[in-house]
Amino acid sequence: MSLVTYEDARPWAKAMREEVLARRMPKWHAARGYGEFANDPTLSPFDIALIVAWVDGGAVRGDPSKAPPPAVPAKPVEPRSSKARTITLGCGVRPLPAGRLLAITPTLAEGASAGFSVILPDGRQEIVAWIRNYEAEFAETYWLESPIVVPRGSRLRVEGASECRVELKIGGLIGRA
Repeated sequence: MSLVTYEDARPWAKAMREEVLARRMPKWHAARGYGEFANDPTLSPFDIALIVAWVDGGAVRGDPSKAPPPAVPAKPVEPRSSKARTITLGCGVRPLPAGRLLAITPTLAEGASAGFSVILPDGRQEIVAWIRNYEAEFAETYWLESPIVVPRGSRLRVEGASECRVELKIGGLIGRA
């Protein structure tokens, strides 16, 4: 379904109300509390209330002359370092190269869920993300709000998925050439 124009969106107003209240719209499969992401499209309580009020008020068309210019979706900027690289790993526990973990792009079985964490050499864990109810149609790269420093000897743990693949964006360590 397209939501680009009023004519596109209006027939879906009641469905949109229900989806935003249930927090199923916009699509985002990262569970709250398991990582913070620069590209999280989750609606704020104010945004949700605004959509609900619009629908409850009859989903009236606004005055086009007062409309703000169309928003251009923000896309995370690729790391500045030309040394950033992508590596692909499977499920289970896998060794990681030293660097800064910038983003993950998981591929899971349809409807599957999985937890991703970094196990540091001293045994501590850094939770990266918990992806739930994966849908290939809405595959996403999850850009970490704060990169995780991954020292030599760290491992990635993927729990909960029997079949998976994850692409990791790894940047160089700060202060290294």
